[in-house]
Amino acid sequence: MKKILFAIAALASCMTASAQFWVAGSVGFSNSSYYNDDNSRTNWNFSPAVGYALDDALEVGLSLGVSGYSHGDDKTFNFSIAPFLRYTFLTDGDFSMYLQGNLNLDHENDKYVIAGDEIENKTTSYGIAIRPGIKYTLTDQFAIVATLGGFYFDHTKEPDPSAGLKNSFGLNINTGLDFGLVYSF
Repeated sequence: MKKILFAIAALASCMTASAQFWVAGSVGFSNSSYYNDDNSRTNWNFSPAVGYALDDALEVGLSLGVSGYSHGDDKTFNFSIAPFLRYTFLTDGDFSMYLQGNLNLDHENDKYVIAGDEIENKTTSYGIAIRPGIKYTLTDQFAIVATLGGFYFDHTKEPDPSAGLKNSFGLNINTGLDFGLVYSF
């Protein structure tokens, strides 16, 4: 029994010695005002991520997202969590290309006013995504990443019958581009 426990401990220490932890994320804020409206529109987001490099080609991680929007009496709050697996398939010097597979869980809470009545709508979405990306290594600790929106399959359920939408399925190709900074330690 001691030999088995020793072998497991040795294997775990080898994996930890060659592994690399990293943190990444993005922060955003914008505020717009319009000529035909006295209310300003405010958007904000905070999206941290943590990861663990199993080897040079395979990483696992978890990303969180918190965002909000307000325009007068209309307000939206969104929370998301997405574990992911990232596979690097091409490396040339400091550049590398990867594919990232996400499992997504999103929860959105909307509050808006229609004809003086405040309406609250809660939406939950589940999905998977495959996103291509590139990484440029600046130093041993810092890198810049850019990830394309990718292919998505989402399932959305709104429990509120007044929203009209009961279930929604979709396959989307998203061209949004995300930039981020990665710190490895």
